[in-house]
Amino acid sequence: MKIAYEDNFIIIVDKPSGQLVQSGKNFDMDLTSEVLNYRKQKKETPYAAVINRLDRPVSGLVLFAKDKKSAAKYSKILGQQGINKHYICAVCGYVQPQTGTMVDYLLKDAKENCSKVVRADKSGAKKAELNYRVINYHSDWNCTFLDVELITGRHHQIRTQFSSRGHVLAGDYKYLTVDKENKETCAFLAEKLNLKKNEIALCAYSIEIFGNLYKTNPDWAKYITSN
Repeated sequence: MKIAYEDNFIIIVDKPSGQLVQSGKNFDMDLTSEVLNYRKQKKETPYAAVINRLDRPVSGLVLFAKDKKSAAKYSKILGQQGINKHYICAVCGYVQPQTGTMVDYLLKDAKENCSKVVRADKSGAKKAELNYRVINYHSDWNCTFLDVELITGRHHQIRTQFSSRGHVLAGDYKYLTVDKENKETCAFLAEKLNLKKNEIALCAYSIEIFGNLYKTNPDWAKYITSN
């Protein structure tokens, strides 16, 4: 378990891709269990409340609270945008313009574990907003590397919003049903970026809390500047 930061109230862990934050019906060692075991070994109260969640194929920083009071505090500031989160990702195709804002309404399909862009008046739809900035375009690979700031935190938000515009994330085969044109490019980029099984090119690389910034980088980030 890679710890990015820890104090008496919170612990920030760098989650690897392929690991669940909280286990479902299988017996995989999820990240929450690792934190609980770590705290138990330190003779601390084994309490760990997840403040920000990441999908299984996504890597990056996950914030845990160490007690109920801290859990309430950080959950509140997360809802009030008091926690600033940035992601880096690699998508198929050339993203234009270089900077922008995406605003959509998303509907979650719990049965299929996916989301889709729908009309604003669709029952159950939730507003999704993000800002993005192009870091680099790899012309040989037809791949755009992006910095994404989440304004809202919806289910599969980054994956859904970019794939709906023809820019599926590298390795994200689930959303190729939306972005069919990039089927070959998606697999090609996954190979070029050396993505592991159950990994997509999306990482929660930065989290800012009360002015304190914590960062990490996935292995595939080394390809961002190569062209």
